Amino acid sequence: SSSGGFDHPGIVRWYKCFISQRAVFFIHNYHAGAVTFKERFFNTPRGENGVPLPESFIWSCLTQLVSAIAAVHGSNLAVRTLQLNHILCTQEGSSGIIKSNSGPFGLPRIRLRINCVGIVDILEFEARKTLEELQRDDMRSLGCILLSMTTGSEITVNDIYRGNTAQQQGQILVPYFDFVRQNYSRELFVLIHSLLNPGVPPQTIRGVASSMAMRAFEELDEAHACIDHMDGSLMGIYESGRALRLLLKLAFVNERPEFGIDKNWSESGDCYILKLFRDYVFHQADGSGFPIIDLGHVVSSLNKLDAADEEKIVLASRDGKNILVLSFADIAWCLEKAYQELLEQAVPPLSDGMERY
Repeated sequence: SSSGGFDHPGIVRWYKCFISQRAVFFIHNYHAGAVTFKERFFNTPRGENGVPLPESFIWSCLTQLVSAIAAVHGSNLAVRTLQLNHILCTQEGSSGIIKSNSGPFGLPRIRLRINCVGIVDILEFEARKTLEELQRDDMRSLGCILLSMTTGSEITVNDIYRGNTAQQQGQILVPYFDFVRQNYSRELFVLIHSLLNPGVPPQTIRGVASSMAMRAFEELDEAHACIDHMDGSLMGIYESGRALRLLLKLAFVNERPEFGIDKNWSESGDCYILKLFRDYVFHQADGSGFPIIDLGHVVSSLNKLDAADEEKIVLASRDGKNILVLSFADIAWCLEKAYQELLEQAVPPLSDGMERY
């Protein structure tokens, strides 16, 4: 396959192909929740047109498609599957909501990936078109995709060019061009016109990329905002994992029924301190003995224990006869010491994950 091993975030990666029962099967990477661009925006009842998409959304989609096409053309290949039903859409996080007052969609930010790249090369390996002609066809297809997004009607290369003279092609395009000129910026109109004008060859992918360079910065800003949002989410998950690690260690140590021949191991020394700390974190009560459920106190205490903070706290036994003043650093040292004692005497097998902590 000419696309085998080709790796780009805007291309659905080809995995392998095989022959079975006299048929050729192609396997590509799976993207959960993905739908085709046609299903997402042009799945309307028969005879009805879709709704034109907001311009900011179109530029975002165009930037992603141009990036993928440029990578393919730069490798001396052609996409050849640049159609609405071969472009996969997956929705990204809510941080990239499109800021546009046009269109009724309320569109979230989406990722586009071109699917089935390389399949046509295999099925039509004897095609007599030159690489230049195939890449030119890609650019015409890109223009038709843009025209479809701006008009709300699915338009293919065959609808315009196949079996039509140059004059007929121009007549077909005139109403579409007029609509784009009236409803979108001149910049977008000029780009679409340069790709679909039947009188001249379409722009190369490098020419398109150069003409929309400033738009790429907007897409880059959106991508950075999305990355920041995901970093924040990942940080929250990581912090939760650290708290879980401490909770697991405390649960292993606190009030353990026995430890070898020492029946009072969990009720003496360092383990007794950990028992009092458990009560300090989870078993607080007011002056009347009613329980206090304070999640902020729990999270704050666990974070300070994880950081071995030098802040001192008062730990009291349930009968009030024993009172200890210790820092979080002291308690963290006690927890680690007690847990290591458990690990040294533990009987295999033990979870590999806990052994590393």
